[in-house]
Amino acid sequence: MTMTKQLITGVLPALITPMDKDGNVKTELAQPLIDMYVKQQADGLYMLGWTGEGEHLDVGKRKQWAAAVLAAARGKLPVFVHVGYNQNLDDSVELAAHAAEHGAYAVASVGISEESSLEDNVAYFKRIAAAAPNVPFYIYWVAMGKTLTGGKEIDPPVLLEALSEVPTFRGIKFTDNNFYYLERFKKHRPDLNILTGADQLAICSQYMGSDGNIGALQAITCYHFKVMMEKINEGNYAEARELQYRANDVVEAYCRAEIGSMPGIKLLIEEIFGIPAGYCSPTGPFAGVSHTAEGSQAAVELVELFKKNILVKE
Repeated sequence: MTMTKQLITGVLPALITPMDKDGNVKTELAQPLIDMYVKQQADGLYMLGWTGEGEHLDVGKRKQWAAAVLAAARGKLPVFVHVGYNQNLDDSVELAAHAAEHGAYAVASVGISEESSLEDNVAYFKRIAAAAPNVPFYIYWVAMGKTLTGGKEIDPPVLLEALSEVPTFRGIKFTDNNFYYLERFKKHRPDLNILTGADQLAICSQYMGSDGNIGALQAITCYHFKVMMEKINEGNYAEARELQYRANDVVEAYCRAEIGSMPGIKLLIEEIFGIPAGYCSPTGPFAGVSHTAEGSQAAVELVELFKKNILVKE
């Protein structure tokens, strides 16, 4: 692992964390999930962020899942490991060192909290960089950057100047819909790797210069998004828009109160790709939820809608 490797472009699904009803991680599913994403032509994976329920897993379980995934993905897919969400910042440092040891392509983190200052976050990011000195570090940008600055908006050049103190800083997971900021980041740091997380607007971010996209929606629509990006690159904008709209119909369906986004994504991974993703974290917002296609009319409709709308690599 060196800092000179090329940065990532394309489609990076946000990886789920499969669990049983007691919240134990089903590490035996690491290989089937990796094989599925290789077949669906993923360009990489992003794990233990929101989609991976990292905020609702203890350090031991996060390490366990990261080790299993990184072993299964070795030589097949680059994997980003999110190490944030910790009240004890020592845990983030420990997770970063663990990810580096097991072959992560990159590590990433949200800011400490909405109350933390930019100076506090830079000091925290420097600790992560020191724990994984040969691994690229990506910040997780949300809410106009306010989670990095104690609730204040910040201009891109100011943030970039502050982050110049973090020696491994190489990119941004940009989960926002203000793509003017994305373009400004690119203007002031053309070498910066920007991967967008506004799933339902991925087509817009592509027009504004993103290098690729990371998202929960891509966890089940990876190949569909690959085709969409190809259409954009070919100049077939009408066809690309249609593919985005069709994917957004699926989002609307799994966000229904009867389903829930994470349970819906896990349901589709099981029903479409045959991988029993199981339950959501017992300490998260979808505690213990596991749908089956026979469980409700909404679940049946979601599966049918997906099959009608989404391209899958057979």
